[in-house]
Amino acid sequence: MLKKWLAASGFVLTIGLSACQTTGGPVTLACRAPTSEEFDIFRAVVSRDQHTLVRYSATGPARAALERRDPYVNNHLWGNQGYTGGTIVGVLTQPPPCVVDLPAPIDANGNAIAGRRSIAVYQENRFQSLVGGTSTTLAADQGLRLPGNGGFDYFRCEFVQTAQGWRMIDLCGLPTVRGAVGG
Repeated sequence: MLKKWLAASGFVLTIGLSACQTTGGPVTLACRAPTSEEFDIFRAVVSRDQHTLVRYSATGPARAALERRDPYVNNHLWGNQGYTGGTIVGVLTQPPPCVVDLPAPIDANGNAIAGRRSIAVYQENRFQSLVGGTSTTLAADQGLRLPGNGGFDYFRCEFVQTAQGWRMIDLCGLPTVRGAVGG
């Protein structure tokens, strides 16, 4: 039991420390097409396929909320009473999606955390209008400030590597999800 508690505590500490992003040098943000896993997640959001979303979610608070059909999750993903502004489906229903790989999260020693990654997802035309092209480079002293407004212009997804592949740990920015997650 103590080993499990220590492992979970270490993972929570790692998550807390990973809030910082590597910004030692200039960071280029550029659009790319979604990977097959990302595309499956996006398609599942648009089609309201909760089974696929559960399959692509890591064990943890976000997945548990999705499985119990928490109304807050429904509002986050799909909106309320036909209003989709500020939701994931609101961004995804204006194709094509533009996926931007974000710098790797780092630990307290400045090392990239293996098995963790983050992306931002925009509607392609919106990203281009915000940055004035298909990519933008941020100077190291600018820090990582994504163009636009989170939840309206883009959403951010955190992933963890599991035995089954990359799995979402936060349902792409679900605000109520904070805590330990894993494969």
